[in-house]
Amino acid sequence: MRVDFNQSPLGPYSAAELAADWGAPLWAALHDRVVIETPRGASGRVMRVAYPQGAVGPAQGGAQFVVPLPPSDELWLRYRVKFAEGFDFRRGGKLPGLNSGRGHYSGGHLPVNGDGWSARLVWTEGGQLNLYVYSVDIEGPWGEVRSLGPTAVARPGQWHTVIQQVRLNRPGQSDGLLAVWVDGQLGYSQDNRRWRSGEQGRIDSLFFSTFHGGQGADWAPRHDSHAEFDDFSVSRARLPDD
Repeated sequence: MRVDFNQSPLGPYSAAELAADWGAPLWAALHDRVVIETPRGASGRVMRVAYPQGAVGPAQGGAQFVVPLPPSDELWLRYRVKFAEGFDFRRGGKLPGLNSGRGHYSGGHLPVNGDGWSARLVWTEGGQLNLYVYSVDIEGPWGEVRSLGPTAVARPGQWHTVIQQVRLNRPGQSDGLLAVWVDGQLGYSQDNRRWRSGEQGRIDSLFFSTFHGGQGADWAPRHDSHAEFDDFSVSRARLPDD
């Protein structure tokens, strides 16, 4: 799968245009906060997402949708993201990642039966990028956060390339892989993860998920903020960083 928005009409991103680009998402919540635009000085089009002042959670800010993928044991995800100049990171928020379970395993829904998981990224204060994972062995009540290292920092006004690799564990084993690169630098790699129990929990979707939160007003942006996304790809082998 590859999506770069260059064939998408400029303006508000409708459900029909979303389906044309991504191939019938399983569900979507855009809330009129997504537009296709051509940034000043650029030749290509991007997807722009709004995070209104005071908005916490996906009902108030950002957008979410889930794109089905052929059930797989190993996949690579690549995309680019740019936070606008002046973006208010506040305490943190969510970014896309690979998924099993149609986006169900988020928001405090723990995969206690080992039948699914999610592996999104998050930003935290100052634009630090981290992993945010729900999988069978986490203690909860929320997902686990894993650092991507001191160099994985989002700079407003600058494009960043995220690459994520997920390889499932064999049934009954703890030999699953999770690795993430930011701008070509390996930020995290773990090869003894238990993603699932038994044969269930295969990689089945891309979870486009972005919003501020956490919970509570201290997570909300203090002014309207925006981010741009582009050049999504999902593949069975790693694609170039650029």
